[in-house]
Amino acid sequence: MLDSIKISVKDTVIYGFGNVAVKIVGLILIPLYTNPEYFNVDDFGVLGILEISALVLTAILASSLPQSLTRWYWDKEHLSNQKSIFFMSFSTQVVISLTFCLLLLPVSGHVSTMLFDSPDWTNVIRLVIISSGLQAINNIINTLVRLQSKAILYSVTNITKLVLVLTLTIILIVNRGMGLEGIYLAQVVGNGAFLLILAGYTARNIKPSFNFRVFAEMNIYGLPLLIANIAAVILTVIDRYSLNSLALLKDVALYSMAFKITSVLKLVIVDSTKLAITPVMFKKAGEAGSERFYAKVLLYTSYILMSGIIVISLFSFEVVKIITGSKEFWNSVVIIPVLSLSVFFVNLKEITVFALHIVKKTRIIGITVIFLSILSLVLNILLIPLWDITGSAIATLLTQIAYWLIILYYSEKHFHIPYEYRKLALVFITGALISFSVLFINEYSLMIRMLTKLLLVVAFPFILYILKFYEKNELLAIRGFIKKWKNLRKLGDNLKSLKNISDISGL
Repeated sequence: MLDSIKISVKDTVIYGFGNVAVKIVGLILIPLYTNPEYFNVDDFGVLGILEISALVLTAILASSLPQSLTRWYWDKEHLSNQKSIFFMSFSTQVVISLTFCLLLLPVSGHVSTMLFDSPDWTNVIRLVIISSGLQAINNIINTLVRLQSKAILYSVTNITKLVLVLTLTIILIVNRGMGLEGIYLAQVVGNGAFLLILAGYTARNIKPSFNFRVFAEMNIYGLPLLIANIAAVILTVIDRYSLNSLALLKDVALYSMAFKITSVLKLVIVDSTKLAITPVMFKKAGEAGSERFYAKVLLYTSYILMSGIIVISLFSFEVVKIITGSKEFWNSVVIIPVLSLSVFFVNLKEITVFALHIVKKTRIIGITVIFLSILSLVLNILLIPLWDITGSAIATLLTQIAYWLIILYYSEKHFHIPYEYRKLALVFITGALISFSVLFINEYSLMIRMLTKLLLVVAFPFILYILKFYEKNELLAIRGFIKKWKNLRKLGDNLKSLKNISDISGL
């Protein structure tokens, strides 16, 4: 199990580096997006709606092909047909993307009127559609890269795309004055460039062969996931759509700002971990000791994530003041602890749900997400009129808690894993108390505020130690890690030692 954990950690760090770059680009652009010279607060609200609309569209375009490819690529019965399986997934995705773009582009004006009561955003929406179609194709290629555990290739190519998008975005907004159109034109160019960069890699992994029996099996497996994917994205974005309908664009802007800050946690920690461990989780299915590995993955990722939640929650006020170009966005900090804690349950769900994928009970996921989307809508309708953006944030947190509990129930029913619930509870309660303390600390002067926050960050692992969170072997591992990496003179040797960890294919 130790080797598997080391591999997962190594790949998580590499994927995390790529995802950190995504957030760095996002943070670099926030001062530009909140600069009154180029955008007003309502424009930022429109951008928030366009971003979530792109997520919904990409989920529809992507169908369930990435998940089906993931499930079948390492299936022991189909190891000799991996290139054929990828060809079926890739070619189908290209056809789907082209078809949807041809259908949606002519009705862009109607979509603009539906979302914003104005056709003024028609051209921007056309660019959103094209970018989403290209992104769906890119997702299939990225899935293959991850399945082959090419973490460095994944990070390098995606960072290259990000740099290109960042550069073009700044040029098109600052020099050309294109506003929101410039943002999405840069996305179109970036996604197109990504396809060209990986064209050779894609071609090498394709074998033009179409096995209709296997393709039918993949679709039967994937149909519930298609529904689940769309519902899951709707579940993610329903808060901002609800605010757009029940409140003002300014409220959408404030909520979007808070969501951008907290999404750092999901992208850098939750998504990076998921990218790294997905192949390991499927390859270890059925092996002796795999249940303990799954349990430890859940516990360790929860611990790391909660550390990040505490940092984000405590220092959100300072971060928002630095990166935004207008004081109007400062009020967004009040909901950051709530949204941050909702990410904690997102991670619990993302790890727990692997059990249902392993036993191929995907229908449960689809039904659950549909139910939770309805629940989220109801909660938003009830709470937004009472507490505006705070009500929407609470609705998000309650929905994510319910999501994990339902998935946990069915996962344990079909594939029992001995999760360490007491330790998970200790992590959550301790982290939540520290995170919400920021609501009282921000009233103090800068010096007192910063010292108090730093002490709370440092206190988190020691409080858990007092509560007997750590096992003896975990304490030994922590001491060994500190001893190994504290000597900066040996940093190069330590980094080289990571290369000696066995590749996933050798497990």
